[in-house]
Amino acid sequence: MMRRLPIFLIGLLIGLAATIAWPSQAHASKCESSVFNPITKVRWTCIFPITVGGIRVGSYDKLDKALDAQSASKPLCACRKGVQFWFGVKVSYWSPNRMIDVVTEPGCMMALGADLMPTGGKLQGSQSSQADGTNTRKMFAQMHYYISPVWAMLDMFTDLPCMENDGFDVAMITEVLPTWQSATLGSIIQPEAILFGNPAAGLACMGDSAAAAAGKVIDPLFWCMGSWGATYPVAGDIHFDDSVEAWAGLAARGTFMMGRLGALTISSSDGCSFLPQPIWTKSRYKLQLMEPVKGGKCVNIGRPGSLWSSAKHAPGKDNAQFMLFEKVICCAGIAVP
Repeated sequence: MMRRLPIFLIGLLIGLAATIAWPSQAHASKCESSVFNPITKVRWTCIFPITVGGIRVGSYDKLDKALDAQSASKPLCACRKGVQFWFGVKVSYWSPNRMIDVVTEPGCMMALGADLMPTGGKLQGSQSSQADGTNTRKMFAQMHYYISPVWAMLDMFTDLPCMENDGFDVAMITEVLPTWQSATLGSIIQPEAILFGNPAAGLACMGDSAAAAAGKVIDPLFWCMGSWGATYPVAGDIHFDDSVEAWAGLAARGTFMMGRLGALTISSSDGCSFLPQPIWTKSRYKLQLMEPVKGGKCVNIGRPGSLWSSAKHAPGKDNAQFMLFEKVICCAGIAVP
């Protein structure tokens, strides 16, 4: 079971932080969003391909084909949970289970359509040019991670044993994480950042970037995010040339961070259970841009922005919202008494 902060506790932390750290100041909020509507905001073609007993339904790309091979190779399955047994067929699909905000306006909860954390101008996002001769820029933004099992919210496919039905909740807001505000603090809690957050390790990411452009993901290079940069340092700063690509990079980095915090699980290859995932399996995730402009398709982790981000940055809107799709392998069958 995923461990997360209850929404009322997050609200209490926000209230305390606002009272203690940030005195009331006049600050115009740029938080423009609406309450999450799964019917209109989710790109439903992203749930495909669906594989049932080795038979694939819907179009697929190279990433989907490689993952579906795990369920198509052995279409039948048998599971045991305690004293219960069940036999069935493997079903694999992309499930919209999580939402991620990447916001320059602290406290802008886009899924709720409200600004819940007036910080008086503190913790603001920013963009700056690098004075190191590389002609690159750096962005800083906050991240909000939501539990949003869309199928359960729509009351659909609830009879599948692998369908998540925990209900909508807020799992993480980085405004209360000092490590997100400072890469130095983050390296204290995650010392492996010293090994992977350096130019030498970055050279290995060149291959991951090329693979991402071809629709593939190299899972062993967990510290790489293809063309989006590196997972380390786990903080809100990211170098960028394309703003939309940078938003996706911070959303992916936030997902990686949730795994390091013990809040990610992955469906087992036999479809019988969910396993803890302290280090993410990148190929099991893809992102769909929902705000400020609805994306036309989902993209694998690290896919170059030049292939999908065109006309996705509405003028004057620097807050983004993504739906995170996860590849689920499930043994759907009949329980044996």
